[in-house]
Amino acid sequence: MKHPRIIGTTDEAIARAEAALGRTFPASFRKWLLANNGLGIDDVTIFPVFDERDPRKTWESIDRRFRESWAAWLRNFEDEGRDFTHLLPFAEYGTGDFYCFDFRAVRPGEECPVVRWSHETGDTEIRAKSFAEFSSRAAAGNYWND
Repeated sequence: MKHPRIIGTTDEAIARAEAALGRTFPASFRKWLLANNGLGIDDVTIFPVFDERDPRKTWESIDRRFRESWAAWLRNFEDEGRDFTHLLPFAEYGTGDFYCFDFRAVRPGEECPVVRWSHETGDTEIRAKSFAEFSSRAAAGNYWND
């Protein structure tokens, strides 16, 4: 019998992902995951947190992507001695670039901004002041050209 798809997740699943990554997610991202885990926004793939209630749809989780695909891309920059530890990739558009939370640029009382990280140059460009702004702009199709 086919199991129904579970959309959203639990606080416990989010906490496990945060512990695995050593980061606390921005509040608006946590809220979005609780309601939408496993979904994307327009053509942007948002990495889910692994949820044992729906392992097939959440297997490619944010912590798995961080350990595997993100780490593989970073190897391209090993000879340059660049530091990307302040970035946490949470989404991609399909071009090889990642959307990341930039924890280095957090201002008191605000969430960390969202940047696009180029897999070709390793450079970042600001895309939104918060995940809430990013998700709204992505839903409006503002990132179709990224």
